[in-house]
Amino acid sequence: KAEEFAKDPQIKAQLELQYRGTIAQAVARDFVESNPATDAEILAEYETQLEQSSDKQYKARHILVESQGEAEALINQLNEGEDFEALAKEFSTGPSGPNGGDLGWFAPDQMVKPFADAVVALDDGAYSKAPVQTQFGWHVILREDTRENEPPTLESVRDAIKQRVEQEKFQDYMQGLRDGS
Repeated sequence: KAEEFAKDPQIKAQLELQYRGTIAQAVARDFVESNPATDAEILAEYETQLEQSSDKQYKARHILVESQGEAEALINQLNEGEDFEALAKEFSTGPSGPNGGDLGWFAPDQMVKPFADAVVALDDGAYSKAPVQTQFGWHVILREDTRENEPPTLESVRDAIKQRVEQEKFQDYMQGLRDGS
């Protein structure tokens, strides 16, 4: 029965794919072992990540609705003294709605750009005076607080950065092979 299966074209194709996958994994493993990330490369990548990260974190709430009109009506209610958290619980369609729209602490690069830009432009304790549109819908945003961003220590992210550097080196190697063929 095994000999019969070994002649089946579909089985042959599956075996060939597994063979090629195993060889590719061995090549990648050998490359990484022969070209490990150096301390200088790890430090350079860490510093690049620090430069790209925000120096501030923000604590905010939001109310997500489907239309601009709904968002404007909510802003009018806030202007009349309504409670942001209560409005978020009642009207927000987002997953944070039941928690009063609480998004916790985040860096701007963790949010979509229009949302992040709006949060950064607000003062602590202020809410957006105009709705903010993203691919998720229309937002009314309350920036509650700001703090300095505490970047992770190099040691706490060393393994992840090492892996990223080694993957990039391998991708560059593979691209060089493709370009040369």
